Amino acid sequence: MTKTRSLPLSVKQMIELDGCVRCEICREECSLYRLLNSNPHPLDFPTAAGGLIRRFRSLVRKDHSLKAKLFGLKSPSDEEIWELADALFLNCSLCGRCSVFCPIGIETPALITSMREYFVDVFSNFHCAVEFLNNLHRMINETKNVFGVDNSARTNWSLYTGVDVNVKDSANVVYFVGCISSYQGRAQDISAAITSILNYVGEDWTLLKDEACCGHPLAVSGGIRKAVNLIRHNLKQLASIGAKTVVTGCPGCYLAIKHEWPKLLGHEFDFEVLHFTELLSRYMADGKLKVPTLEARVTYHDPCELGRLGGVIEEPRKVIKQITQEFIEPYGHGIEGICCGSGGMLKALNPELSMRLAIQRLKILKDTGSEYILSACPTCIQAFTSVASKIDEKLKILDISQLIAKQNNML
Repeated sequence: MTKTRSLPLSVKQMIELDGCVRCEICREECSLYRLLNSNPHPLDFPTAAGGLIRRFRSLVRKDHSLKAKLFGLKSPSDEEIWELADALFLNCSLCGRCSVFCPIGIETPALITSMREYFVDVFSNFHCAVEFLNNLHRMINETKNVFGVDNSARTNWSLYTGVDVNVKDSANVVYFVGCISSYQGRAQDISAAITSILNYVGEDWTLLKDEACCGHPLAVSGGIRKAVNLIRHNLKQLASIGAKTVVTGCPGCYLAIKHEWPKLLGHEFDFEVLHFTELLSRYMADGKLKVPTLEARVTYHDPCELGRLGGVIEEPRKVIKQITQEFIEPYGHGIEGICCGSGGMLKALNPELSMRLAIQRLKILKDTGSEYILSACPTCIQAFTSVASKIDEKLKILDISQLIAKQNNML
């Protein structure tokens, strides 16, 4: 059933694994834990980060501790392994909110990702979610996208939306679209909006001729080492273009290119990586982009991978405050933002729970009394629009780029 391998944890993470003090603050601040335990019969398995850490620590000690090596310990039961895998893959969105409130500073997203990597490798054919992810990893590497379709269709979104795209041999800026905005219907409007804005300001930009998945889906699902070929494929094209800046509207792609690629390959790159809201903020500060004011109350949902995990918090707000009449912060914003439910492969592995989280978050956003709900992530926008009919069909849910494109009649 299993095989022995070294733990994919750094020295720091090994210390963190032993460092959990059982304060349960992470549990109290976990939106997913609250949702799952809001009934008269709370769950008894470890959903919040502290529970995951302690169960994983117990599991690996039976195989990797000095005591286990000297005297031998009873191997974990199938039930223990299955229970932890359920919590690790089916009940965590890797949003990282727990890390903000951890009193000893455990970096839970990175630690849980390493725990997932261990499971994907050691228990590859044991748990249905782990088996699904291994198959997904193979498919992504074979087709270069998360949907398993012919990658030559990646730029078809420009035909569907009718925007003018650039595919050049050299440019100052590369627009890295990402799998979601390339293939998913609702999200294609976001790629069209970004393209229209780049054209509107006269940017010297291009798409990659053969963009491949950024590798982030592999990274968050325990397969980061399997992303090397995809990364090198993209880097080869970027080098040939000589771009000074890579911009993306996808927070997952942003995290991958800015943080995961250098970490995996062991060196930095000679191009700047920006989320599109950062570029928008520059355009507006430089006077390249002026937008008519939207006379309505708006609120903003921080994508976890952009705000808390990516550190891009102020730039979206600078843009929004310049183009709207009234901006209201929701409960759970900035570094304390609350997940839409689609991160960490949760939407693929547990779609019902993902939807419940989206409803929970959308209700909080609606409570601001805003007519417009803005975000800066195609996955978040998809999550909210898919459940909007259950909350309020009148809500207008848009990516910031979509609002700007609409206000300037670009689309």
